[in-house]
Amino acid sequence: MFRKFWRSITAPFRLIPWYLWLVAAAVAAWFGRSILLIIATIIAFHPIPLPPLFQGEPETVAEARLQDLRHFHHVRRNERSMTDEMRARFDARVAYLEANAGSLTDAEFMLGLARAQAEIDNGHSNTPATRLVARFPRLPVRMTEMDGEIRILRVRPEQQPLLGARVERINGHTVEELLARFRDAYGGNDAFYLTQAPALLDAPDFLAAVDAGEADMPVRLDLTLADGEAVQVLLDAEPAAPDAERAFSGDLPQPWVHVTDGWVAAEPDASPLYLQQPGRGYWMERIENTGIVYIALRTNLDDGGEESLAAFSSRVVQTLTEQPARAVVVDQRFSGGGDLTITHEMMAALPDLVGPDGRVYLLTSGNTFSAAIVNLASAREVAPERVLLVGEAIGDRLQFWAEGWGYELPNSGFRARYSTGFYDLQNGCTGLFRCAWGSLHIFPILIEDLDVDIPAPLDWPAYIAGRDPAMDTVMAEEARRRGR
Repeated sequence: MFRKFWRSITAPFRLIPWYLWLVAAAVAAWFGRSILLIIATIIAFHPIPLPPLFQGEPETVAEARLQDLRHFHHVRRNERSMTDEMRARFDARVAYLEANAGSLTDAEFMLGLARAQAEIDNGHSNTPATRLVARFPRLPVRMTEMDGEIRILRVRPEQQPLLGARVERINGHTVEELLARFRDAYGGNDAFYLTQAPALLDAPDFLAAVDAGEADMPVRLDLTLADGEAVQVLLDAEPAAPDAERAFSGDLPQPWVHVTDGWVAAEPDASPLYLQQPGRGYWMERIENTGIVYIALRTNLDDGGEESLAAFSSRVVQTLTEQPARAVVVDQRFSGGGDLTITHEMMAALPDLVGPDGRVYLLTSGNTFSAAIVNLASAREVAPERVLLVGEAIGDRLQFWAEGWGYELPNSGFRARYSTGFYDLQNGCTGLFRCAWGSLHIFPILIEDLDVDIPAPLDWPAYIAGRDPAMDTVMAEEARRRGR
């Protein structure tokens, strides 16, 4: 009986050759290793904060805020970039919020949380301004920063005369003064801050929180209209719409962004390359009679179209191998990042694909962030003398922390964020639990700088005329190189 049973369960081992079992074991070990690596990476670099348990429904505003502050403590616990000095400043901010939990306005409390988080001084460890103001009344206009000016690029239909206006003062305070008052609510560099801050200027509660008006009163705007006329207008805020579509201020120069729900955009007179194919996150076009190939890279994630970003990256390399270009332009002025591993091989290949006499032009702005910055470094490292940055300063430093987790506080809705993986594009990263494991196979990427080589900011006159100063600069530079 036992012999029959034994023969039946061992039959596969007698019928299938040993080498096939060895192959199967190797495959199982490989996939098992990958699964274990994924699990280990999540545990090491994406610690998920436990939701608050057994705390009950708050009975007062103060109790609700104290509950949020207890949950906010996950930032302190999990943020790996904090020094002792940063931790002390963070603790002092939180202690102030605890001591004044019952007396602060909602906007003051939210701004206090943002200021505590900003003590980390890391671009990734911030709350998006659009989330910060989402639960508050806002004016019927949306603003963005353009070459040192704050311009209105979205309005409700009844405010169309204000499209393109330059904002001079808000409630009697200069724009520069207000931007300075909000600066300590954001860590990271100034270029990144200016992609966020304009959203705070159209929220009366936040203006009141920095002593620049009353939350329940109309807001007075001193404007210079697009035609040059100076006007003063009083605007009432609209009721809060927390579930409405949100758009980063830095994305508003793309006229298709945030035009639903009755919003009107400032439409340029023409569509330069950077405004074409609005439904795509990435695409490529060869510019006739120039030898230049333009690559739009608005995201480092799949855009939901028929072609994945990985497939697109492979196609770019194949196309440029079969049909070489004199110069390649990669436009990441509206890329906030994504998965840096998808495009690394493409970006690193570009300098060789254009040849020793070719150029790679990388178009940048304050929106160029995270994986988009690593893309720049991947190309620059290969041939720094032939890879040029054109446009405006990028949105982060060359040493930054990413990965980590974002989560919402249960009562205020504040979006807390901490970072756990270190990237150093100048010196390299060391440390088992500092350097993000998921990208170790492409690092180190070492460069001297990612400073702009040829400044070419997008200003209002160029935008509304449908011109692209960065591409105009590239075309002029290539014409000069060809002796035309």
